Amino acid sequence: MTLGEKIISLRKQRGLSQEELAITLGISRQAVSKWETEDATPDTDKVIALADYFNVTTDWLLRDVEPPETHAVTDAHMSPVQARAGAPLLLCLTLGASACGVLLLFYGRFASASSIPSVIGMILQICAITIATGFGLYLKNSADTIQGAGFIRSFWRVNIWMVALLPVRMACSAFMQLLRLIPEETLSRLWTGLPQPLWQLGRVLLFAGVPIALYVAVCLCVTLVLCRPRKTG
Repeated sequence: MTLGEKIISLRKQRGLSQEELAITLGISRQAVSKWETEDATPDTDKVIALADYFNVTTDWLLRDVEPPETHAVTDAHMSPVQARAGAPLLLCLTLGASACGVLLLFYGRFASASSIPSVIGMILQICAITIATGFGLYLKNSADTIQGAGFIRSFWRVNIWMVALLPVRMACSAFMQLLRLIPEETLSRLWTGLPQPLWQLGRVLLFAGVPIALYVAVCLCVTLVLCRPRKTG
């Protein structure tokens, strides 16, 4: 078995495309294609990287012999197939836990006489974020770079709409506190100088529109950034 055939075999065992393997090794897809067709030979550092990634020896990669039983790939990491099967379920579970955490936080802050719901909600939020981020990084570093990065981005595209609720509300509360520093006489002159319809509209925009606009702007900004296609290669 030639080096190119070995690379093809190892890559297919992992369920990787040429582009995915190229991203993992920090090279172009064309370079991987040339290795597999024997049009080019990988440098020494790339041979070492291949051996480390596929859990084989450089001696086996470079020698044109069939691999003995002891050199078979024994990857203990989660395979890309397993990752793709389990990722949607874990994504739903972590987002559900995050949503429950937000509800408990608001209930404990505004409706409950005890701080226990808020503490439980905070714990749920932290656990959901930790598990989702850890799972994504695990896939990214050991099983599937693209799948891992995509999992983290998918989680935050949705979770930002839940996580941002309380911080944005706190920021708006601080804004309202600053408004109270303005002398009441100044505000009265401003309001009374406006026609009644504009006065009512101004109050609605100030006390309801500003928080909503800030919340939507923050969440949309994060979502659009995470939705942008990533440059590879």
